[in-house]
Amino acid sequence: MKPSVAYTIGAIVFVVCVAIGVYYLIPGIHHVFADPPTATHIKHAVVFFALGVVALIGARFAANARSAN
Repeated sequence: MKPSVAYTIGAIVFVVCVAIGVYYLIPGIHHVFADPPTATHIKHAVVFFALGVVALIGARFAANARSAN
């Protein structure tokens, strides 16, 4: 069975959010929209990990809604 477009987009958003979360955990590189820009930003990383989980849950709901029709 082919996954729906909404599921695919949700999965892509999940991967992007997790990648950004990992980016904010790396010390010593310039972080955009952060002060100080070279420190580790735990709160930013947690927010992006949470957004990734929300996107994954939304993708699963989209997949279930498609299969119910």
